[in-house]
Amino acid sequence: MAFNKRIFSILLTEAKGERSWRQFAMDCDISYIQMRKLALGQQENSPRKKLMTKIAQNAAGGITLEDLMFCSGAGIEAEEKKTSGALSRSGDLINEKFQTLSMGQRKMVLDFIDFLVRR
Repeated sequence: MAFNKRIFSILLTEAKGERSWRQFAMDCDISYIQMRKLALGQQENSPRKKLMTKIAQNAAGGITLEDLMFCSGAGIEAEEKKTSGALSRSGDLINEKFQTLSMGQRKMVLDFIDFLVRR
């Protein structure tokens, strides 16, 4: 699976939380320039596990190493969850929320869905 820069960028933004990019990079003990390249989707290659571990250890918003590894293309086997009933009920809620999004936001959601399907 290929490195999805766009989804990785979304996760980084969530992981940053209220902090500035500079502060987040400092908290993660990585360079601000590298953090910004990742956040802007300008880094061509997937970050290494060591870097993603540093980010995950300092992430806000519940972003985990597994999330970052998945988007980097490395992937970690996730535990299987029982979702049959909950998934069908949540489908209606998801569709309802999807309809409230702008066209640009809908495109991003559809891109993310395509990314997940290719997983």
